[in-house]
Amino acid sequence: MNAEVLNNPVTGESMTVLESTPETFKFKFSLGPHGSIAGAHFHPSMEQRVSVVSGEMHLRVNGVHQILRAGESATIPAGAHHIQWNPGDSEMTATEEYHPAGRLHGFFKALFGLARDGKTNSKGYPSPLVAAALVSEFKDSILPSPLGLRLLFSALAPLASALGYRRLIAEY
Repeated sequence: MNAEVLNNPVTGESMTVLESTPETFKFKFSLGPHGSIAGAHFHPSMEQRVSVVSGEMHLRVNGVHQILRAGESATIPAGAHHIQWNPGDSEMTATEEYHPAGRLHGFFKALFGLARDGKTNSKGYPSPLVAAALVSEFKDSILPSPLGLRLLFSALAPLASALGYRRLIAEY
């Protein structure tokens, strides 16, 4: 069986799913030169472990900047606000593992699918109504860090649902 590969052409992220069960979501992750994930976020009830295989990953976890190089790892506790980026001139690769897995696999399928289909901006963010539907669908697994965005998306979720954006997310 071939491994599932998810690509985000906007952010340059690529992930090869290694394990996806209710208990564990694990994948090999790469981020192109000068790339960044779409935004600061947190996982309400899951722990994340990041292990760098090659290159250099920069993390900001609860406001503290960390640099991980090949062979180094970090554990991000549930609820910790974080963002990851690659400031280098070469690709960075790492493995990431989440416990419990929640529905994070589905979130990445939806977000990367939206990016692939041209439904995000140049930084990988969907429009506010699409983002509200995405956040509403996966709020048990991942939430944006800024309180203002969480409040905005919560307020927009009923309108996003009424306009069919929840169905759009379900398509992915």
